[in-house]
Parts: sequence; structure tokens; C-alpha cells
Amino acid sequence: MHILIIRPGAIGDTLLTFPVVQALRAQYDDPHITFVGNAAVLPLALALGLVEEVGDYGDLRWSELFSAEGIHTPELRKQLQQTELAICWLRDPDGRVEHNLRLAGVKRVIVAPGRPPEGRRIHVVDYLAETVGVQNVGAACNAQCIAPLSVHVSNGSNSLHPTDRYIAIHPGSGGAQKCWPAASFVAVIEHLWQRGYPILLLAGPADHERVSGIQSSLSSPPEPGMLEVLIDAPLVVAAEHLQQCKCYLGNDSGMTHLAAMLGIPTIALFGPSDPAIWRPLGPHVEVIQERALEQLPVNMVIESILRRL
Repeated sequence: MHILIIRPGAIGDTLLTFPVVQALRAQYDDPHITFVGNAAVLPLALALGLVEEVGDYGDLRWSELFSAEGIHTPELRKQLQQTELAICWLRDPDGRVEHNLRLAGVKRVIVAPGRPPEGRRIHVVDYLAETVGVQNVGAACNAQCIAPLSVHVSNGSNSLHPTDRYIAIHPGSGGAQKCWPAASFVAVIEHLWQRGYPILLLAGPADHERVSGIQSSLSSPPEPGMLEVLIDAPLVVAAEHLQQCKCYLGNDSGMTHLAAMLGIPTIALFGPSDPAIWRPLGPHVEVIQERALEQLPVNMVIESILRRL
């Protein structure tokens, strides 16, 4: 069964399709799944064993999905002729994507927007599952983590200190309004240091200034072994590090979704986003919401972390 899944979007949006992909694998005999999406997430989809092939949605050939002239790239047409089911989670108001896929030879096509319609408070994972006729995916993901990633330690580069259980902190997000103040993260880090807990600080491409500000605001340099900083690491490497951590703290971000899905005890700080739709899924997740995140007390977050240690 050859299945093509197309899901454009940010890292978090893409990660939230993983439980649905996993459920689809269980539904079909001997599926061969090709996943087309955010390039940063594709190696992780392969490493988790969710898919057999991947494609970068940024590749120019995928723009032919929207072409009034149809799909003409020979390699893409050949791939589509072998596809029995195409699932596209994207906007297709005029039906052109569906028309082009059917014209290219795809036997069955499902096209649906990548998020629930305005006003419908259903979790995005359950919504996506609903579009392809799969049930109880969100509940299953909350009951157990997605397939664990094998930790590959090459020359020790993906391994934290072997005797320590770090607390992972990712202070960034895709939007400033989703971020708890940097000073609050500083307070949490210093409190955990006082209790002897080492910190793994994670930063993506949009977080450099924020993480640098946090480091410079610390009242004193860390003791040896008390701070590891992982900047712009591929998601597979970030996942390998996260699996070695005791707990995770982060904003509403792709990294938070990843930690939750991997089964790491996760504390997710939510501001304006609706957790009913966007909360991270996993067996050990706590969402703390304060619409104006600057009003969220540091003590409340510290207490939540300590309950998990």
C-alpha cells in the first residue's frame, strides 16, 4: 500500500501529524509511506520508523500541485501513478490539488485543511485523524509515547554526562507572545542549580538572541557540568539529548511537542494559544496557561518541575 502524505507547516505542526501517521501504519498491511513536509522534521520521521521515504515540501516540483496546467515533472508523475492513497493536509479552496493528483493517477485522494475550522475546539491531532477516518489517536498518544528513538552516541557527541539527569529547557517559540519572559527562565535555572540539577538549554535558529540574553543574565557562571547548551541541533540530535533528560520545560513550540511525544515529563507554558487544540500530547504532560505570560509566577513553574523530580 503506497501512501503519500503532504503536510506543509512549521515544525510543531508537522510533529503533530506523527501520531496520525503512526495510526495509519497500523491500519494498513505493509504500508509504504512517503512523507512530504518541513525539511527540518524529515530525518526524525525516518529515524522513528514512521515512514519509508521523505520529500522536502520546499522542493519546486511540489508547487505543481497548485498548477492550472497540472503535474508534468516525469519523476513526480511516476511517483503519483504508484500512489494508492494521497493525504494532503493543506488549503485547497478551488479543488485544484485534488484534481491534479487524481489526473496524475492517484487512486484515492483526501484533502483537508491542516487545522480545525474556526470555532471548533477539537485537538488538532484528533481533527487530522478524523479527516482520514482514524479514531482515538489523541487518547492513544496521551497513554504512551511515540516509538522511542534509539540513542546513537558517536564519540560521545550526543551524550550528556553519564551520571547526571539533566532538566531540559527551551525558552523560545515561533512568536514572542508565546514566550515566557527570559528573566523568568533565568530564575528557574538558578533555583534548579541551587538544588544541584544540571540544565540542558536548547535553542533553535530563532532563539539565539534570547538564549544569549539568558546566559548573560545569570548571576554567576555555571559550575562545571551544570550547563550544556545545544544550539541549532538537528531534531534527531535534539531528540537523543531529550531522551536522556529527567524533565522538560518550554513554551508552546515544536521542541515542546517533541519532548512530550518522546515521553519526557513535560511542562508546557501556554499564553494565547488554546490548549484544547494545540496542547502537546504525551503520557506525562502538564500545561500551565496564563494568557499574558509575563504574569505567570516563577514559583508556580518551579513547583511543577520539582513535583517531577
